[in-house]
Amino acid sequence: MPRDIPQIPENAPESVIRLGSTLQRLNDANRRYRVHTAKVLGMGTTELSALLAIADADDVTPSALSRDLVLSSGATTAVIDRLEKGGYIVRTSHPGDRRSLHLSLSEKGAGTVDSLNTAYQFVLSTTGTDEAIASALPQLDRISDALDAAALEI
Repeated sequence: MPRDIPQIPENAPESVIRLGSTLQRLNDANRRYRVHTAKVLGMGTTELSALLAIADADDVTPSALSRDLVLSSGATTAVIDRLEKGGYIVRTSHPGDRRSLHLSLSEKGAGTVDSLNTAYQFVLSTTGTDEAIASALPQLDRISDALDAAALEI
């Protein structure tokens, strides 16, 4: 393992080790769900990731999407082309910079994302009572924050 990535302390509580394993299982399950979702939509997982990234952002340019997805500019252009050809997104001149493009969801894209969110929420609703789910949220938020902070350090 590279020197700049910290090692698990020898005295790490068993709960931290179990949490790591559980989060890895969650990540794997989420990846499989995304693969299935992409297949249902007739697109690849990269296109699905791009569609969701465009839906999540207020102002997306191709270069911002490229950074978000960690793709080359050529690969990003190809993904954008496929999403536009499928009717999921539209490209318009960027309001603040005429040399740049702005990416946004089309009506079909917005409807698709809404349907995906509804399906995802249904699956999550089967995992426990409202009270049980709500009690897990603060810890999941702290885990997300810690992982985001660690990603900025690496």
